[in-house]
Amino acid sequence: MFFRETISKNSKSPILQLVENIRTEKGPRQQLVVSLGTYLKIPKEKRREVARIVKERLFGQQSLFEYDSQLIAYADKIVKKIQTEGKWDSVREQVCRFKKATKDKSTAEIFIDDVQHGYDRELGPVLIGHCFWERLNFSTILDDCGFNKRQIKTAQISLLNRLIAQDSEHSIISWLQTVAIEEIIGLDVSRYEDDRFYRISDKLLKNRDYIEENLYQREKDLFSLEDSIFLYDLTNTYFEGVCAKNPKAQYNGNQKEKRTDCPQVVVALVLDGDGFIRRHRIFNGKMTDVKSLDKILIALEDDFKDKPMPTIIFDRGMVSDDNLKLLNKYNNLKYILMCRPNEESIFTEDFHNQQFSLLEGRDRKPKVEIFLKEVDDAVYLLCKSEGRKAKETAMRNKAEERLEAELTNLSNQIQKGRENNPVTIEQRIGKFKERHSKVARYYEIKYQHREFSYTVPDDIRIAKRFSNSLKKLKDKADKNEISFPALTKKLTEFNQKYTSDYLNININLKKPKLTWGTIDEIQDKGKKLDGNYLLKTNRKGLKQAEIWNLYVMLTRIENAFRDLKSYLGLLPNYNQKEQRVEGHIFISILAYHLLHSIEHTLRQKGDHSRWATIRRLVSTHNYSTIQLPTTKGTVINVRKAGVPEAVQIDVYNKLGIDYQNLPIKKNLA
Repeated sequence: MFFRETISKNSKSPILQLVENIRTEKGPRQQLVVSLGTYLKIPKEKRREVARIVKERLFGQQSLFEYDSQLIAYADKIVKKIQTEGKWDSVREQVCRFKKATKDKSTAEIFIDDVQHGYDRELGPVLIGHCFWERLNFSTILDDCGFNKRQIKTAQISLLNRLIAQDSEHSIISWLQTVAIEEIIGLDVSRYEDDRFYRISDKLLKNRDYIEENLYQREKDLFSLEDSIFLYDLTNTYFEGVCAKNPKAQYNGNQKEKRTDCPQVVVALVLDGDGFIRRHRIFNGKMTDVKSLDKILIALEDDFKDKPMPTIIFDRGMVSDDNLKLLNKYNNLKYILMCRPNEESIFTEDFHNQQFSLLEGRDRKPKVEIFLKEVDDAVYLLCKSEGRKAKETAMRNKAEERLEAELTNLSNQIQKGRENNPVTIEQRIGKFKERHSKVARYYEIKYQHREFSYTVPDDIRIAKRFSNSLKKLKDKADKNEISFPALTKKLTEFNQKYTSDYLNININLKKPKLTWGTIDEIQDKGKKLDGNYLLKTNRKGLKQAEIWNLYVMLTRIENAFRDLKSYLGLLPNYNQKEQRVEGHIFISILAYHLLHSIEHTLRQKGDHSRWATIRRLVSTHNYSTIQLPTTKGTVINVRKAGVPEAVQIDVYNKLGIDYQNLPIKKNLA
């Protein structure tokens, strides 16, 4: 087979055709196999190899060569087109050659129209997950913990399900009917029940510390990791239900997913510089970032008894006076952190007057400028970020709009008389300031309550009934039992009813008024700090770019939280008992070890695809049973993996997955 180009009257570009040489009575001729039109652009120097791959695919031959994935992709498209609309008719020649060359192979004549396939099971994601399970030595680690072989395989099923489908323990049973678990793991799961997965969750949790420690040590050896940098942060997982049997499940007004109607627990992660989880801890739902640090430092001190403590990096949520004192207690502990806003204001003059240098290597990203300043025993890195400035400006404008919208709404309620009590009004203003504290500090908000009083001149006598009505109205007004619109309406009625007396008295009446405006000096000062932030460290040997690059590693822990919540079933949590909740979280953590190892391996090959993309690409690679009815009456059942497409082969090769030697089963019926 080979490619040729022809010219068509209907096309300006040459048409690419795949042809083969055949023998006829008139001599050798070229026969069209398939016309590929003008859409498939195969480089001329690659066409011979592509034609060879197509021929191998059509004849069902295993290639002796390692082809480039792009060439296989071209071949896949061509084979698909041949199978649907091509004119390839070399089956007889293939069969003749096959009979001569395969005397010792099993052969049979079959009814082609009756060939069927069925029992399809998803293979790709399971195959990748299983390979990395073996690569991380999960089986050996669990064997050391006293797991028997069946328990080890059950634990593997739990982790693979969390990695691929995120089902509940009860739903894993139905998931097993859709994936090639039996073929890959070699375990008959037809008799599995959901309580098996609850029990394995309990057993995994019981051995948490040993598993976590040995798993990280294996990752260190496998990926040549260094444990000199650790990232620390907290997130949470909330529950559907009251979770009354879990004392750690508590309501928190600062719930990050804004589900304050649900109880939560707090999950703390310590990651190394490459994003691998070193350890995790679970705290009660009211645990704040600030209060959790001491517990993690105690654990790290125990891990690094005989060697230097690592550099720990965390965000400003952990920063407090007590925590800074705590960090200084550990003489050999190094840290990098983001300072609180009140510390930034100390360096206002430096932000405006110092000569900042541009951070290199960010050609397509927003500009960042940095300046290093040493004060006493600490080193401060002053940073100006264009991207951060745009974000903070947008957030500031949005917060101002929300504050002014709430103030406008309150003002309208006051004018309409729906809000009349000055104490309640001041309380609402206080809540507005608290809710929008970042912008309210440069707003001046004043409320002036309505005024109502009257005096009767000494030489004037008014009707007694009118006098009594005025006194009652004044009493109601003093007690805020009447709104301003109702008060105005009542005075109008008095004017109409007692016109002569009304004109002889002096009435003082002022509307309630809510006013607000910005304090320009404070607002301008705040705007000048938009995009500015301050990093602090006690590592004096670092250059300014090194400090910044180390700090931005925190994005890896944010990615870890996103993966856990989006892809690994951490959120929401449907368990109710404390042990089951922590077991559910631990399985998600273990599944993250698989996920991150997969993504890290791809990054080492220059591929930055996320697991969700990889899972989708390989999900169509399946196991199937092919039923071949023969002319002798026997039905041959062959269960084997399908032929992977080019994009799947590319993924498997980058991950080092053996996809060619998968189990094959044959039986006769």
